[in-house]
Amino acid sequence: MDWGTTNLRAYAVANDGTVIEHVENNQGLRSAPNSYPDCLEAVIHGWIDDARPVNVLLSGMVGSPTGWQEVPHIPAPASSAVLAAEARLVTQINGCPVWILPGVKGTGISGMPDVLRGEETQFFGAQRLCAQKYSRQPDIWCFPGTHNKWIPGGESIDHFSTSMVGEFFELIRQYSLLAQSLEQRDSENQPAFLRGIETARKAGGLLHHLFSVRALQLTGAQAKTDGLEYLSGMIIGHDIGAQLSQSGQHVGIVASQSLAHKYQVALQALGHSSVVIESQAATISGALAINAYLLAASGQPGA
Repeated sequence: MDWGTTNLRAYAVANDGTVIEHVENNQGLRSAPNSYPDCLEAVIHGWIDDARPVNVLLSGMVGSPTGWQEVPHIPAPASSAVLAAEARLVTQINGCPVWILPGVKGTGISGMPDVLRGEETQFFGAQRLCAQKYSRQPDIWCFPGTHNKWIPGGESIDHFSTSMVGEFFELIRQYSLLAQSLEQRDSENQPAFLRGIETARKAGGLLHHLFSVRALQLTGAQAKTDGLEYLSGMIIGHDIGAQLSQSGQHVGIVASQSLAHKYQVALQALGHSSVVIESQAATISGALAINAYLLAASGQPGA
């Protein structure tokens, strides 16, 4: 289960990674569950029984100080084996052990402290899936979202960087002066998105470039219906430019297809290649890898 701040995503998974059943709802931490065990049992009660116990793995913000039970971040470098070793057993439901996985703490590209929860499981799953499907492995992985994560490829998580891309975009879209120059349109506007990426390559920096959303609209050089995609391209372009210091890097994108497509377009425009691993598949593959270590440690069948 990927149990985050806003959403809860649970998967009943066979040993080969096949999803037997799937539940997704808005019972994240913001919904303030009265009882985490009761909330969990209500979601998965039809999937488990004491005659055939299985591990229940929880990743994400459920292990944060504001979640069910804090499971401290482990220091980088971190491997999937270390994640399994530091997982915390919090309860049992119908004889099934419930584990909360830790997050990881390390340093970002700036040398300042950084943390992640949830993406560590996806990272190891994405690496497994990519190795099975493709000959070339990514130089770096991108996890787009409210808070983008960038993790260099490798057998362990050595360092990583967080960019507040999604949250920043929403703040600008809803609460800034620029909101007056933004108007939603029904279809994707790729030319405006590409213009935003091109702006991100110019001199002046992000704070200067942001005001161009307003100035272009007021001078008649850009329609309001172009504003959102232009802003999106600009912010994503700046993030890619800040994280990828070398040209021609190969990037693994872990996201839904719709979100991944935007990053593919942006990366290609900036001279980088990419491969996409769907986020659900990455979560499941990573959980299975960690589960194998838990089974081996406990002597359970299936290790």
